[in-house]
Amino acid sequence: MAANPDTEGQATETTSLLSRKSTQARYSVFTTTQKRILISTASLASTLSPLSANIYYPVLNSMAKDLHVSHAMMNFTIMGYMLLQAFAPTIAGSIADVVGRRPVYIFCFLIYIASDVALALQRTFPALVILRAVQSSGSSPMVALASAVAADIVTSAERGMYLGIASLGSALAPSLGPIIGGILSHWFGWPSIFWFLAIVATFFFVPFLLFFPETCRTIVKDGSVQPLGFNQTVYQWMKQKSKQRNGEEESEGDLTYSGKTRISLPDPLVTLRVVFQFPTGIVMLGNGILFASYYAVMSSVPSQFEILYGFNDLQIGLAFIPAGLGTLFSAFTNGIIVDWNYRRVEAALKERSDHERSTKENFPFEKTRLHIALPMMILAAISIGIYGWVIFFRSPIWAPLALLFLIAFSVTGAYNVMNILVVDLNYSRPATAMAANNLVRCTLGAAATVLIHPLLNWVGRGWSFTCIAGAIIAATPLLLVSYRWGLAWRASSNK
Repeated sequence: MAANPDTEGQATETTSLLSRKSTQARYSVFTTTQKRILISTASLASTLSPLSANIYYPVLNSMAKDLHVSHAMMNFTIMGYMLLQAFAPTIAGSIADVVGRRPVYIFCFLIYIASDVALALQRTFPALVILRAVQSSGSSPMVALASAVAADIVTSAERGMYLGIASLGSALAPSLGPIIGGILSHWFGWPSIFWFLAIVATFFFVPFLLFFPETCRTIVKDGSVQPLGFNQTVYQWMKQKSKQRNGEEESEGDLTYSGKTRISLPDPLVTLRVVFQFPTGIVMLGNGILFASYYAVMSSVPSQFEILYGFNDLQIGLAFIPAGLGTLFSAFTNGIIVDWNYRRVEAALKERSDHERSTKENFPFEKTRLHIALPMMILAAISIGIYGWVIFFRSPIWAPLALLFLIAFSVTGAYNVMNILVVDLNYSRPATAMAANNLVRCTLGAAATVLIHPLLNWVGRGWSFTCIAGAIIAATPLLLVSYRWGLAWRASSNK
């Protein structure tokens, strides 16, 4: 019997739609609840890096006195931390995209816990500088890994919400870290902050080792492929051994997985090449300038608030609460706005292209994400500029605290959106891309941290922060270039 062309066309269209839905549904085998748990867990692990950075601020003055060094010298310990924060993810991200997330996580946890114990025991400035760098090499890759885990299991359309969850760890640390650091230092002395970090990391590492599954798509695909070795959780290993004892051993085909047999040494140049790609490199540079500006402000708070307002360690820790609240509020609201804007742009594209399906290659990620990031950058620049003159005139304490809230809110909003854009532009290698992003932002952040005190001494508080605000304004044309020509660059490079 001849096929009815109309029926056949309808069947083909229906089949195509069903196939499309099936493909979208099987981007990952994890359920929505499981995705949230996994990304929240990765987010909590990533908290160790910003927590270690922010818990340190309230004790800077006390440590400077105990170790007999200046505030400017203490900033070198922050610089060392940030330099390793820049370069460690470069190596770790390349490894994680090849061997998987779990082995890298395990190695990072072990380095981090050991360095915390050593930091609590040391009493010399050179040891402090070196061990802070080692501590950073253990904690900083976890930030890039959190974004990589999110990219492993969620699509671009969902990425705003889920990467918002992934950034919650970084959002919680600025609010909780200084408070915890101030309280611990006030009552137990500055070594207690490092004992606290070691204990927290150990308590988190044990369940992580037992239950957190491998998500790297080169290893487990959509999550349905069985991993082996360190990619396998202790729970999965025990379950497999139990099946073998009960005569229920899985077939060899069920245990094979992609990429494991092709392990090779990581190539750091891969990360550097990402930095010099357009439009990714431009986005990273703009993001790095914004991040450096934020760290210049925050690293100067302990010394400036001690000089201007006579704050002790505990009060300095409490002074970071507005910044933490601004970060939290931005993280909670940002994901909703980002996803809404993505759906809006996608719907508009479908209408203009007669319902043709857009792909990652032709979707205008740059315009979609920078719609939100650029206004946030302008707000950050204005807030930082005003903050400088507020503390220059020694305004009442509520004024700089309110501006710290605005600075944290706007910087976090722009920073998170540009992180999402970096992942969007490098969806096949998210860990490497985030490592490259860390390389740029932390290198610039380290430079800003070291230069802020000499700049304050040279031109004063008002003009110092005006210069920082000007640097952010100067970075916006770079992002406008990406906004205008980014999609064309990507299309040209894909030919």
